[in-house]
Amino acid sequence: MSYRNKRKWHELDLLCRAGAGLGPIAPAVSRILRELLDADAILLFWLDDQGTPAGLFHESTPDCAIELFGNDYDRFFGSPFGDNIPEADTDNERPSGLLMNPRRDYFCAKTFSLLMKAGDHLHNLNLKVEIENRPRAVVVLFRGPRKQFKRGDESYLLQAQPHLQRAIESQLAEGRWERSDLPGHLLVDPSGRSLLAMCGQASKLLEACAIVGQDVRRSESITLPPRFAEELCLRLESSAVTHDILDIPWGRLRMTAARMNEPNAGVASQVLISLEMEVPRRLKTIQNILNLSLSPLQRSIALIAAEGGSRADCLNSTGVSKEALKKHLTAIYRELGVNSWEELVKVLQ
Repeated sequence: MSYRNKRKWHELDLLCRAGAGLGPIAPAVSRILRELLDADAILLFWLDDQGTPAGLFHESTPDCAIELFGNDYDRFFGSPFGDNIPEADTDNERPSGLLMNPRRDYFCAKTFSLLMKAGDHLHNLNLKVEIENRPRAVVVLFRGPRKQFKRGDESYLLQAQPHLQRAIESQLAEGRWERSDLPGHLLVDPSGRSLLAMCGQASKLLEACAIVGQDVRRSESITLPPRFAEELCLRLESSAVTHDILDIPWGRLRMTAARMNEPNAGVASQVLISLEMEVPRRLKTIQNILNLSLSPLQRSIALIAAEGGSRADCLNSTGVSKEALKKHLTAIYRELGVNSWEELVKVLQ
């Protein structure tokens, strides 16, 4: 494995240990896997612990494909990889699928038009990630007509499975998320089905989400509320204020709904839904460290410092000698312009 690819695998490992879940790291994870597998495009689709579609990230997925994932998941991924790839060389015991020699009927399938033809793709490679025998994520890599995937690519992609499983299983506690300073607001009718007004960053937050099954069209102006508005308004029948959270690329979306005026006040009731992006602090720290010109081992040392660890913690975690640690710290200090462990901790925190 090349040094460059080792750095990418280490980057993937750190991100999946951030405790943010899969949604917030989806764009970075997608980029890393696409580069490692030399793919033209990648789609990352994830589900909640009940098996309900929760989100997807694709750099160029058309809205029609997003609706297909959100509203027709059982048909699309019901079998190992569903009837979208009926001839994929896979079986129920294998979490990956490799499209080697597609039959003629594959090119007539709706999913081929939506996911493959639209991006000028012909070959794909799939990975299904399960937790306790339940599918929790699906990765689909795409290549054009002249770049067929090989068995070695399938084995290489399988190495990502434990990392993605760790990302799904490790969720940070509530207090370790930071809210963005750029909120957005939706004003809807009491049913949550009519959009009355929208302000702040609401439009950008919704368009950036690519939320599965929420009827958010990125290619069109937003004229209807997303589906979660109706659910929030329904909860307001028994509560003065209600909220919910959706995992989305780059973070998570916190939605808070409150009734603006009482129905008996002589004015039609309205509901204000506030939207805020939240990002886990640990993920921000990891992203800052990944932006530094450090080796994988030096990144790990810097992360220990950022989380308040000591030099002794570095020795125990990395297994390096005191002399080697001193050399690595010299490089880290130089990169960050500090002169001591205490200064390093302060800068990184």
